[in-house]
Amino acid sequence: MAIRLLLPALLLLAADDPLKVGFAKLAGFDYQEGMKLPKEVTELDEKLVEIRGFMQRESPGSEPVNSFLLINDACGCNGTPKLNEIVFCTLPDGVTTDIKPGVVTVTGKLYVGEEKEDDVVIMIYQLDADTVK
Repeated sequence: MAIRLLLPALLLLAADDPLKVGFAKLAGFDYQEGMKLPKEVTELDEKLVEIRGFMQRESPGSEPVNSFLLINDACGCNGTPKLNEIVFCTLPDGVTTDIKPGVVTVTGKLYVGEEKEDDVVIMIYQLDADTVK
């Protein structure tokens, strides 16, 4: 009887755990503007995820930031990353963080889909970041 009561509680805990998503999946296709994105990335839309990568500023400076780019950790920070190798991360209002060296793990809600500005795709992945470790 106790097992039947425990199982639903375990399922609830598992539902709140973020999905570990790697750039192997996010960047694992040859992106072309306007293409239909692969199912393995579109099914991540609005999911709680955990992604590892390098932090990079959107604009020059040294002060703490409220938003940053998370770059594919496999690219070694060399060259210009492709759009599907970048996750645009935003922290909650009023929260800032320093840009950390090396690979970090960011957890939050991921949004998948082309975002355009002046008819040009500027991002594919956006993340409402909860934690940066």
